[in-house]
Amino acid sequence: MTPFTLSDHTTTELLTSLGLDKSKEPIASRFSTLGMPGNKTEQYKHFSIKPLLQTDYTLVQVQQKEIQASGETLEIRDGVVTSVPEDTDVTFNTDGSVDMEHYDALYYMGHLLSPQYITVNIESNVNITIAHHVTLEQTLIPYRIIVNIAENCQVQVYETFHTENSQGSLLLYGLDVSVGQKSMLTWLRNQSAEGGEAVVIGSHHYDVDEHAKLTIQTFDFGSGTAMHLYNNDLAARTETRVSHLLFASAKAHRGNVILLRHNGESATSRHQAKAILKDNAVGIFDGRIQVNNSARYTKTSQNSKAILLNNHAFMKSKPQLEIYIDELEASHGSTIGQLDEAALFYLCSRGITTDEARKMLILAFANEMIEEVQERSLAEQVKDGFESTYHLEKG
Repeated sequence: MTPFTLSDHTTTELLTSLGLDKSKEPIASRFSTLGMPGNKTEQYKHFSIKPLLQTDYTLVQVQQKEIQASGETLEIRDGVVTSVPEDTDVTFNTDGSVDMEHYDALYYMGHLLSPQYITVNIESNVNITIAHHVTLEQTLIPYRIIVNIAENCQVQVYETFHTENSQGSLLLYGLDVSVGQKSMLTWLRNQSAEGGEAVVIGSHHYDVDEHAKLTIQTFDFGSGTAMHLYNNDLAARTETRVSHLLFASAKAHRGNVILLRHNGESATSRHQAKAILKDNAVGIFDGRIQVNNSARYTKTSQNSKAILLNNHAFMKSKPQLEIYIDELEASHGSTIGQLDEAALFYLCSRGITTDEARKMLILAFANEMIEEVQERSLAEQVKDGFESTYHLEKG
């Protein structure tokens, strides 16, 4: 383990002090071009990134070893793979897929700091759980996961995070996912964390091939700090659905930044987000749908809704359309407000207490998103996680 402060290192120092292979020089060059994120970096403007980068960490860099496959879980504990799913090819490689057009500098930092890539090759229909565990304190844990899905596969990934007793740590991880032609991928991320636990920054790239379907459903609950940044490339005749449900409290800074880039004709995408914020929490929704001149006949929509439960909560909602053609259907919108006073009055007039009425409206607002989870057992886990977090915060 090595003492390490992210903001103290230039790209040249990273290559030299960490003994990085010359094959990573293009990644370092791209990182240098973008520069270390700061308070004025658009995607981190409301995330308080600077203190995280100036913190002194102990750097963990893991040399993975092949392990016996068992069960359905890819478990990663403090950067070490401790179990891999049966019937899934998991290897550890020094090179892998890199999106050289990503907008996030920490995407490239994660690649530079990861000595090996956890590579998952999928060639059949499969359900996988990825469980991230952080148990160390004041530690920087970087790793990246590459997922390659062959053609004509139906894949479900359920991703969870366990960060108890990890005060002061930073998990800097990310996904590089390729979805083969005519395949279907559902990626469900269920993440809860309380204040003081490890901060999680995930920087991701999804590359979706022709006629493929991608569904990303994210659920972020609690008073902890987390940010996920996506850069998604969508080929011709793809179908993409992305949804986020956020409940943040106390001094949490939580959210999602996502770019959906339409590159091929006759593709569809739907991007939805809901947020519930209280106390001094900051919620972030920064979504951009880019329709390039090669993507005629695109159909796309984007919508963000947020409920603020008190005057000190803050929501940054930034839906954006960037369009370079005329032949398409596109819409976007954003609303931020309080609970519906008329609905509250109606429930109270039926003998329901104000607190109970507020809870009913909040749960109904959240359940609309949770009910879109197709796998009932997973939907119940998400619902239980939301309700337990909500009741904990109420207490």
